[in-house]
Amino acid sequence: MAGSYKHAVNDKGQLRNSCNMTIATETQGGAYETIEEMYGMIWYLAHGNAALVELARQGYELGINMSPGREDPDEEAA
Repeated sequence: MAGSYKHAVNDKGQLRNSCNMTIATETQGGAYETIEEMYGMIWYLAHGNAALVELARQGYELGINMSPGREDPDEEAA
């Protein structure tokens, strides 16, 4: 699988900036596979509970605040 969660985050667990994300997923197929893996992770963590997935969708910004954060926009890919 070309794309993966590890393409979406850096070594610190931060969400990659848009430039580095584009480099890491370089093809539409790679980007799709990254999203597919994350989609599966969401449903796995929600145990198939659609209401929980919707709650997480609505609160994604809070989730980002609880995460290691976002990569600096000027940080170059590692």
